[in-house]
Amino acid sequence: MMWQAGRQMMESLHAHVAAIRRVMSSTAGLIGSDYATKEQAWEMLEGLFSPFAHALTATAIALIAWYNWHADGSLASVPAAVIVFGTFSFRLVFARRYRRRGPDARISDWVRLSAKSSFIAALGWGSSLSILIFTTEGPARFAVFALISAPIQGVTARAYAMPAVVIIHISIVLGMVGIAATIFGIAVAIPLALLYLWYQIGFVFELVALRTKMLKADHDRVALLGQVTRYNSDLAVMNARLSTFALTDGLTGVSNRRDFDQKLKLCLQDQATCAAPLALLLIDVDHFKRFNDTYGHLVGDECLKLVAAAIRTAGRPDDFTARYGGEEFALILPATTRADALVVADRVRHAIEMMDRRALPEPSERLTVSIGAGIAAAGANIQPHELVEAADSALYMAKQRGRNCVKDRVAVRQQLQQIA
Repeated sequence: MMWQAGRQMMESLHAHVAAIRRVMSSTAGLIGSDYATKEQAWEMLEGLFSPFAHALTATAIALIAWYNWHADGSLASVPAAVIVFGTFSFRLVFARRYRRRGPDARISDWVRLSAKSSFIAALGWGSSLSILIFTTEGPARFAVFALISAPIQGVTARAYAMPAVVIIHISIVLGMVGIAATIFGIAVAIPLALLYLWYQIGFVFELVALRTKMLKADHDRVALLGQVTRYNSDLAVMNARLSTFALTDGLTGVSNRRDFDQKLKLCLQDQATCAAPLALLLIDVDHFKRFNDTYGHLVGDECLKLVAAAIRTAGRPDDFTARYGGEEFALILPATTRADALVVADRVRHAIEMMDRRALPEPSERLTVSIGAGIAAAGANIQPHELVEAADSALYMAKQRGRNCVKDRVAVRQQLQQIA
């Protein structure tokens, strides 16, 4: 059992030594640089440059120096106060420069400056504390040894940011204090300093591990949020495309019957209060069955594409084109008088009759269309099917009159007949 316990202790020791070597061999940088944002990096540097903890330590050293002078009349501790206030002044200068950094400041430059200021502080604290060990006598010496732990703990608390610099800092302070205490006659000073250093290093790695986990968790959260946002954006795009596909005729590229029904319903909802008429054109390709039987369905499909393109070209920018079914198309003309509707209808008829058929797979005869125009008068309160019936009735009249022409009819509200 003892052998196993000893082996486990050695393995733990080896793991800690390996971890220390990894940290000490790395460049002086902020922990979690792979995960931390710029804002988080600046926040960590803000803590590193804060002079608050140094002010408290400098005040404590000055109090002990004053006590030695007041109690014993000795000025031997004054150099410790001078050194520590000089060190504190350097920290204030660094902190002031940090607060006044410009918008173009680089994090790497301030990381290096923080490492330099930490090295200067370590020499200052170590020197002043060593002087106090030599110049303090009596019970006050216990205060000196208690004070030694203050800057050590303060620096260790910042290990979440720069562990390598922290370990170097506390090593310098404890090394100088341990040597001074040994010279003074405390034989166990160096072993105690090494044990304290080892304890602090373990604390450093606990803080580093915790900080790294926090930064990675925050990084993963932000990354996941960004991924969800991208997925939502992609989903919205796909939904928009699906919606477009659902309302588009796959052959001709114009709106399909479903989109037409929705559009016409919306247009007629406000027609009762509208000051302008609304027109609907139903356009039917003349003798299209015979055309398909003669040239084949592939040529017929290409022909329908040309017809749809001609209708859109002849129509106005605000007009709505749809494939109503088979070889029949619909054109909704908002805010259009009867005369203007007939002009647009005749322009559509002429455009289809004169359209370029060279794009067809093989030569074909000229196509014509019959057009029925249904007119919804200004202020008319009619339903979509009533306007469609008016346009369809006009289309039937155009077919009866020999095709390749335009006829119109005004849609009226159909009265419900009472059933006896």
